[in-house]
Amino acid sequence: MRGRDAEAGTAPLRRSGEAWRYRLASLLALLAFWEFAGRVWGSNLTVPPVSLVAVSLGTLLVTADVWVALATTLWAMAIGFGAAIVTGIPLGLLLGWYPAVDRLAAIYIRMLFSLPVSSTVPVLVVVFGINRTAQAAVIFLFCFPVLAINAALGVRGVDPRLVEMARSFGAGDFLLLRRVVLPAAVPAIIAGLRLGTGRAAIGMVVAELVLLASGIGRLITRYSESFQAGPLFAVVVLVLGVGVGLIAFWQALERRLLRWQG
Repeated sequence: MRGRDAEAGTAPLRRSGEAWRYRLASLLALLAFWEFAGRVWGSNLTVPPVSLVAVSLGTLLVTADVWVALATTLWAMAIGFGAAIVTGIPLGLLLGWYPAVDRLAAIYIRMLFSLPVSSTVPVLVVVFGINRTAQAAVIFLFCFPVLAINAALGVRGVDPRLVEMARSFGAGDFLLLRRVVLPAAVPAIIAGLRLGTGRAAIGMVVAELVLLASGIGRLITRYSESFQAGPLFAVVVLVLGVGVGLIAFWQALERRLLRWQG
């Protein structure tokens, strides 16, 4: 029995190791193809080889300008994404728990989800002006519907038997939400946070390029207008790395919160 338990315990580790090997192999293959394509078909002005992008990225990382630009952009993203978390997840819990709230507000959440957020930029400029608040509003509109919808789906997926058992012991709505519904909805909420992080990163870039180029957008505009493809691709890789790092954070948090599920 102990041998079986030990083998069962190491199986997830083996699968995780195999997954990382496949990911590393695919990444190396992609980088090799990029290097080949950049040297054969591209140029330093169009699609530079990955080696040039790596050199440009190393040069950027030792300059203060890129860190100031990244901090400026991430601050607006933190405000917009934080506001979406504070409002979207509680609203999603209410949508999933109370049918009256769902009938009242769900249609507007779906409309906002399908709305091209870029088209709202002129309206946001009229309301807030061309400033950081408008940037944060763009990011908020990108990720708020995802957080609300996923939280609502998590609540609706709770096992009804757990709810009935809690009610049989006299639990009210608040206690049910806190002790039964919210823990059971955590996987869907974390999934919403991962998806919302990706959409927030898209909103961050859109706000920088369309509304106010005060951070990363300023660097992208500068390098694209001066035909510096190496630094331009390096900035894009940096933004991609930030997004991947944030998603990895939510995955690590999910594993920690759901350890009780085995």
